Parts: sequence; structure tokens; C-alpha cells
Amino acid sequence: LSDLHLKQGSYNMLIARIEPDNSISTILEGLVNSNTNKKFLVIGNTANKYGKYIKKKFIDERIIYLGYVSDRHKLDVLRQNAHLYFHGHSVGGTNPSLLEAMSSKALICAHNNEFNKSVLEKDAFYFNCSKCITSLLNKESIEERDSFTKNNIQKIKNKYSWDKILDEYEKFLLSKL
Repeated sequence: LSDLHLKQGSYNMLIARIEPDNSISTILEGLVNSNTNKKFLVIGNTANKYGKYIKKKFIDERIIYLGYVSDRHKLDVLRQNAHLYFHGHSVGGTNPSLLEAMSSKALICAHNNEFNKSVLEKDAFYFNCSKCITSLLNKESIEERDSFTKNNIQKIKNKYSWDKILDEYEKFLLSKL
């Protein structure tokens, strides 16, 4: 955190491929329309066409475009210490980056879709539009932090651990013999 001149809870963030299906434009529009003074980290490769468009469209002193970051420990520290972690993935199944955010104790605001809701259940904030994000960013405090993060850690342990997954695969394979 000190490398980026950040303190715990002083920033919000997202980590994603910089592509339209990851709701980056919606998230940043919500930020720009908010009155939060917290920084916003955008982690992902912005060298592609859409990334260049995003950087040109969303010029705001609160936004820090970090580019691609591969250091898992650094990403976990950033997620854990963020005020809010935004997960804008709108397609697919169980997203590994969502599980990583859950396991790093991030407070998550996710795109409102069946995939994210099946993983997070009631233990996250959800958005459909930029106004939802603006409203959340404008909140003074978030009372749900402890219960959401605690419940998500339990989900990781009980539903998404390697032991659990391997056990289910083994049972399935043995049932086919």
C-alpha cells in the first residue's frame, strides 16, 4: 500500500480484462458521478483498443490506472484493504477472480447476474447501472462489511476449496465405474 501512497480503506478498485463485458464503463461512470474522495484503482491491461477508450473517456483525479499486475500477493493485499472491490464480469460461470476476491476478504460489489449471485448469494452489493454504484460510493459507512466478508470466507472454505472440489470429482468419477 505504501508504494501507491494508499491506506487501508482509502480506495476502491476493480481487477479485470479491460473489455466491455466487464462493466468497466458503468463502474467508472458511477465513480465519476459520485462525491467520494477515495481513489479508484483500475487494474488490467489498458493497451488494447477498449482500454485506450476507457482511459480517454474517464479522466478523473481519483482514478489510478495501474495496468496489468501479476503479483498475486500484491493483488490480495490490494483487494483486502480496499473499501470496495468491484466485480463487473457479466458473463460466464464461477469466475476465479471473484473467488480470489472472496478469499482475500474483499467487500464486493458485483454485476447483478445469475453467475455472480449464485456464488455470492446475499453477501455482496449488486449493480445494474452506474446510479447503483454512485449510490453505494456515496454511503458514509458500510455496516455489512464484517458479515459479508465472514460469510464469503466460509463459502470459500465450504464450497470452493480444492479439497471439496477434488472430493466431488472423485465421487463423480467413481460413480461412473
